[in-house]
Amino acid sequence: MKKILLCIVAALFMCSALLLSCTKSEDAETEKGAIDQMTDKAAKEMADRITVPLEKARNAKDLVEKNYSDMEENLKNQ
Repeated sequence: MKKILLCIVAALFMCSALLLSCTKSEDAETEKGAIDQMTDKAAKEMADRITVPLEKARNAKDLVEKNYSDMEENLKNQ
């Protein structure tokens, strides 16, 4: 009788341990969210590092073109 009771308790323990190990952990989702946040932040920083110099170059080009067109107009008016 003791052996049967011991086997039943052991089986219940193993089944409960198996069920608990198969459930989703919310900690893993939190870490994934943190990793995604870090990835998004790094991607935004890299995009800014690329686009800011491009915008500055475009602005400089526009300024040079404006100055060139102003100089042409001044030469035509003289």
